Amino acid sequence: MNYVQQIKETITGAYEFTDKDKTVFKLKLLGRGEELFFQKDDRALVCDISARFAMIDPKTITKWDNGQKISDEERTEILVKIIELYKEAYKDSLQVFKQ
Repeated sequence: MNYVQQIKETITGAYEFTDKDKTVFKLKLLGRGEELFFQKDDRALVCDISARFAMIDPKTITKWDNGQKISDEERTEILVKIIELYKEAYKDSLQVFKQ
Protein backbone atom coordinates (compact mmCIF):
# COMPACT_ATOMS: atom_id res chain seq x y z
CA MET A 1 0.00 0.00 0.00
CA ASN A 2 2.86 2.39 0.76
CA TYR A 3 4.24 1.67 -2.71
CA VAL A 4 0.97 2.72 -4.36
CA GLN A 5 0.62 5.81 -2.17
CA GLN A 6 4.17 6.86 -3.01
CA ILE A 7 3.47 6.50 -6.74
CA LYS A 8 0.21 8.43 -6.36
CA GLU A 9 2.00 11.33 -4.68
CA THR A 10 4.86 11.54 -7.20
CA ILE A 11 3.31 10.38 -10.46
CA THR A 12 4.08 12.32 -13.61
CA GLY A 13 3.25 11.55 -17.21
CA ALA A 14 0.10 9.59 -16.41
CA TYR A 15 -2.85 9.62 -18.76
CA GLU A 16 -5.75 11.42 -17.12
CA PHE A 17 -9.41 11.02 -18.02
CA THR A 18 -12.61 12.54 -16.65
CA ASP A 19 -15.91 10.77 -17.32
CA LYS A 20 -19.36 12.29 -17.63
CA ASP A 21 -19.90 11.91 -13.86
CA LYS A 22 -16.76 14.02 -13.22
CA THR A 23 -14.85 10.99 -11.92
CA VAL A 24 -11.12 11.42 -12.56
CA PHE A 25 -9.05 8.43 -13.64
CA LYS A 26 -5.29 8.13 -14.07
CA LEU A 27 -3.43 5.37 -15.84
CA LYS A 28 0.29 4.74 -16.24
CA LEU A 29 2.49 1.81 -17.14
CA LEU A 30 5.26 1.27 -14.61
CA GLY A 31 8.74 -0.17 -15.00
CA ARG A 32 9.07 -2.12 -18.21
CA GLY A 33 5.32 -2.43 -18.61
CA GLU A 34 4.93 -5.16 -16.02
CA GLU A 35 2.72 -3.11 -13.70
CA LEU A 36 -0.10 -0.68 -14.25
CA PHE A 37 -1.00 2.21 -11.96
CA PHE A 38 -4.75 2.94 -11.90
CA GLN A 39 -6.38 5.75 -9.95
CA LYS A 40 -10.07 6.52 -9.54
CA ASP A 41 -10.55 9.89 -7.83
CA ASP A 42 -8.60 9.58 -4.56
CA ARG A 43 -8.15 5.77 -4.55
CA ALA A 44 -5.38 3.99 -6.43
CA LEU A 45 -3.94 0.54 -7.05
CA VAL A 46 -1.18 -1.21 -8.95
CA CYS A 47 -1.87 -4.45 -10.81
CA ASP A 48 0.14 -6.86 -12.96
CA ILE A 49 0.12 -6.38 -16.69
CA SER A 50 2.15 -7.33 -19.72
CA ALA A 51 2.30 -4.29 -21.96
CA ARG A 52 4.31 -6.32 -24.48
CA PHE A 53 1.49 -8.82 -24.93
CA ALA A 54 -1.35 -6.42 -23.95
CA MET A 55 -2.56 -8.70 -21.14
CA ILE A 56 -3.81 -7.94 -17.64
CA ASP A 57 -4.13 -10.25 -14.64
CA PRO A 58 -7.39 -9.42 -12.82
CA LYS A 59 -6.37 -11.53 -9.81
CA THR A 60 -3.86 -8.81 -8.90
CA ILE A 61 -6.63 -6.21 -8.52
CA THR A 62 -7.12 -6.83 -4.80
CA LYS A 63 -6.86 -3.66 -2.67
CA TRP A 64 -7.01 0.09 -2.91
CA ASP A 65 -4.13 2.10 -1.49
CA ASN A 66 -6.24 2.93 1.58
CA GLY A 67 -6.35 -0.79 2.46
CA GLN A 68 -9.95 -1.31 1.37
CA LYS A 69 -10.40 -4.76 -0.13
CA ILE A 70 -11.89 -4.89 -3.63
CA SER A 71 -14.93 -7.15 -4.05
CA ASP A 72 -15.38 -9.43 -7.06
CA GLU A 73 -18.09 -7.12 -8.41
CA GLU A 74 -15.93 -4.03 -8.02
CA ARG A 75 -12.94 -5.88 -9.56
CA THR A 76 -15.03 -6.52 -12.67
CA GLU A 77 -16.01 -2.83 -12.88
CA ILE A 78 -12.37 -1.75 -12.44
CA LEU A 79 -11.20 -4.23 -15.07
CA VAL A 80 -13.75 -2.99 -17.60
CA LYS A 81 -12.67 0.62 -16.94
CA ILE A 82 -8.96 -0.21 -17.21
CA ILE A 83 -9.52 -2.00 -20.54
CA GLU A 84 -11.50 0.97 -21.86
CA LEU A 85 -8.95 3.57 -20.77
CA TYR A 86 -5.93 1.48 -21.80
CA LYS A 87 -7.28 1.30 -25.36
CA GLU A 88 -7.66 5.07 -25.41
CA ALA A 89 -4.24 5.75 -23.85
CA TYR A 90 -2.01 3.08 -25.34
CA LYS A 91 -3.99 2.13 -28.49
CA ASP A 92 -3.92 -1.60 -27.61
CA SER A 93 -6.80 -3.86 -26.67
CA LEU A 94 -6.02 -5.52 -23.33
CA GLN A 95 -6.80 -9.19 -23.03
CA VAL A 96 -7.55 -10.79 -19.68
CA PHE A 97 -4.93 -13.28 -18.52
CA LYS A 98 -6.62 -16.55 -17.55
CA GLN A 99 -4.95 -19.43 -15.73
